[in-house]
Formats: sequence, structure tokens, C-alpha cells
Amino acid sequence: MTRETGLFEGDRIRIESRFGSEDYTIEVFRDCLGYFETDQHRTAGDFTPLSELYGFGAGSEHGYLSNHGEYIKNPVALWMQLPRSK
Repeated sequence: MTRETGLFEGDRIRIESRFGSEDYTIEVFRDCLGYFETDQHRTAGDFTPLSELYGFGAGSEHGYLSNHGEYIKNPVALWMQLPRSK
């Protein structure tokens, strides 16, 4: 588990997009929490870490650093944690 996300390996998340929603199981791959979209992604090693699932949301602002460029201040998680099954 990470203190920042509150997620453990085996937890389920839901990611919503304009095409609907998808549910994924959180896994650890190379010491990183995230998920594989399909078995083909798993075979190819195409892993999506949770760090890529933060973005612009309520309370976020655009920021700018002259030597870096534009970035998001106070990014929010773009997933919903599903209840654990017992």
C-alpha cells in the first residue's frame, strides 16, 4: 500500500472515460502499483502505473515553470476505488 493512494495489490479501481467505464485490478509490476488493461498488455509488458492516472480536476490549477513548462498544480486521482469484496 502507498500512503498517497491508500491502495493495496489486489484492490479494484474504476476508470471512466467518454467511452464508458472499465474496472481493473491493482498489481505490482517492477515495484510499481498499477494495472494491465488486457492479457495482451501483460504479455507485452505494457503496464499503466497509477502515477499516470493523475490529472486536472476540482481544485487543480495550471502552473508554469520557465525551465520546465506547463504543469498541473494539485492534480487529482482519475480513478475511483471500488469497495473490497469480503
